[in-house]
Amino acid sequence: MKILFLGILLACLNAFTGSTFDTITKYSSINNYKWYHYYAIGGTVAILILVFFLILQKNIKNHILLKKKEYYFLPLIRGLHFIFVLITIFYSLKYIPINIFTILLMTTPFFLVIFAKLILKEKLNLISWIAIVVGFCGVLIVLKPSTSNINIYIFLILFVAISNALSFTLVSKYSHIASTYGFTFYGYAPLTVVSYIFFLNDPIIPSVKEFLLFSCSGVIVMIAMWAFNAAYHIAGKYSSIISPFFFTQIIWGSLYGIIFFSEEISLMSIIGMLVIVVSGTIAIYNRNK
Repeated sequence: MKILFLGILLACLNAFTGSTFDTITKYSSINNYKWYHYYAIGGTVAILILVFFLILQKNIKNHILLKKKEYYFLPLIRGLHFIFVLITIFYSLKYIPINIFTILLMTTPFFLVIFAKLILKEKLNLISWIAIVVGFCGVLIVLKPSTSNINIYIFLILFVAISNALSFTLVSKYSHIASTYGFTFYGYAPLTVVSYIFFLNDPIIPSVKEFLLFSCSGVIVMIAMWAFNAAYHIAGKYSSIISPFFFTQIIWGSLYGIIFFSEEISLMSIIGMLVIVVSGTIAIYNRNK
């Protein structure tokens, strides 16, 4: 029970830190900060803290140095994928309300179920497929698609959800090649390196406020990445119990949108959110049962 409870706490931690990162990113994007300043400073602080933590644990070699050369391929590919993800998030949040953005990201569990069927060869019953279809109907209820409110960033975030699901599925299949700290390190490092290439061509001396803002964001998103990996690693066969708690990110995303950006949530949006949470929980449960 203690392990299960810890898994639930980590799932909730991921949801909270994920929404907090999204909120800081939206603030930075609408205030015209450059993504490479934002991620270079934040990434540097986050990686230094992670390395320092592993040094204190006297276990840095086991997490950063992988056993075989071919083991570096997947973590680094995920790191390159993460570059696309975070740059897309930075620009998309400038044009999408944070509650809508969160709803789009919460389609990830549905794609996880689909990739589990295609890649992990898991058996899915009719209830799972119905839950997936109903979940996407919930997304349509929230979006209320029309030519006036659909833009390219909606589709980009959906693509992020799909690619994240594929990434998480591959980690599940090849979890033996690196620890959660290792996947987190190699997931974050490529973005920081690429950010510095642009940063050096357009350097800035950040103010104290900017440094703290960017640093907090970098550390928070790293915690979110680690918490997601650690939650599933700890939960094991009980992942069907902890998975629904990731949907609490919808609550945080909605609250942040209301408090910091004066966003409004309609009754239809609330109904759509409930449809997504219920159907997603059913789909996850049937996958793991």
